[in-house]
Amino acid sequence: MKRRYSKSPPSDKQNRGDCPVIPLPFSREQAQVVMRRELHGLATELGLLLAAQFLEEEVNQVCGTRYQRQPDRCATRHGHQRGVVTLAGQKLPLAKPRVRSTTSQGEVELATYAALQRDDAMPEAALRRLVRGVSCRDYEDVVERAAEGFGVGKSSVSRAFVRASAAEVEHLAQRRFDNMRFLAVFIDGVDYADVTMIVALGVTEQGEKRILGLRQGATENAAVCTSLLAELRDRGLQTDQPTLFVLDGAKALSKAVKDVWGRQAMIQRCQQHKKRNVEAHVPEERWPEVKRRLEEAYRQTSYPQAKVQLQATLKLLERISPDAAASLREGWEETLTVVRLGVAEPLRRTLATTNPIESALSIVQTVTARVKRWRDGDMRQRWCAAGLLRAETKFRRVRGHRHLPDLKKALERAVAGKELDQTVGVAS
Repeated sequence: MKRRYSKSPPSDKQNRGDCPVIPLPFSREQAQVVMRRELHGLATELGLLLAAQFLEEEVNQVCGTRYQRQPDRCATRHGHQRGVVTLAGQKLPLAKPRVRSTTSQGEVELATYAALQRDDAMPEAALRRLVRGVSCRDYEDVVERAAEGFGVGKSSVSRAFVRASAAEVEHLAQRRFDNMRFLAVFIDGVDYADVTMIVALGVTEQGEKRILGLRQGATENAAVCTSLLAELRDRGLQTDQPTLFVLDGAKALSKAVKDVWGRQAMIQRCQQHKKRNVEAHVPEERWPEVKRRLEEAYRQTSYPQAKVQLQATLKLLERISPDAAASLREGWEETLTVVRLGVAEPLRRTLATTNPIESALSIVQTVTARVKRWRDGDMRQRWCAAGLLRAETKFRRVRGHRHLPDLKKALERAVAGKELDQTVGVAS
């Protein structure tokens, strides 16, 4: 016969562990009503209940426990009045407890209530929702407990977002990079309602990605790119250290990098952009063969072998399409920079294309997908900055970050080699 063991219920100490317990003032029936609401409504409801509980705790600290005699009491309860708190991006009604001083008979202000009415609560919450793709017109439909809330019209939310996103632009524009070493910098542009946003993303020695800055222009012209890079230099970006720049192939970007960084810059042309440019000039039936040849060349770990394979592909393209051959010939050596530097495979795949920055820009495009009307110039910049900073919160270290010390040494050797070649050329 099996022996049965009865389990004793866990003690309160075992249940709580080291976490404090905050009692919520609602009954079982009220809890069932709350649980029927949707998830966001539940979060808002719990937030209000916790706010009421925190207010009551502060009243207990000021006035003492209810119904207990305290001869030295300095303040007393004085009922409740209508109050307003800002939660989940909206203003919500809440019964505010009143406290009066026993000496001056004046009102005693509650620090918790003042904290729940801060002006920055509404802009921050509005920013989080709008950045997730909810437009100002739809905000009132998705906000929790809209029937009880007020101040959530599209115009007020829009003003809140303008204030919050303007602060994001200022924060992005004032970032300092002193004492930070960036081994690689990605630069690319994104179209924004007839304008182009030039965005720079840096990779630190530890493999962390940081948004460096952005600049608005009509196109990716050299003046705009140079202005952005010069600003980054003024904000502490080190231009006297060897740096790998991953670009989409625009000549304006290359010129701007060389003007600001000089011989310290090593340029890697995006292999993905190069393949797309060549594909545009190749007949559809011949593209699979050309694509296979290009990918085999870019996968090589030996620079001479990769160079030989690209030259063979170039001869093939000259027979198929002279325009495709010209497209591949333009700057083709810069598409093999990471191969020439001997970067290890996982990191080489990361640095061979502008995919890291394009991934961030795709989040920006998702952010602006619901914007139907661009009003002023800085509106584009504000939305782009908000989207980029949101993307930055999701960044992880680059793939192959363990090989970054090897990349640093390879960059130093390559830059030293360029300086040696120039010295030999001058001497000869």
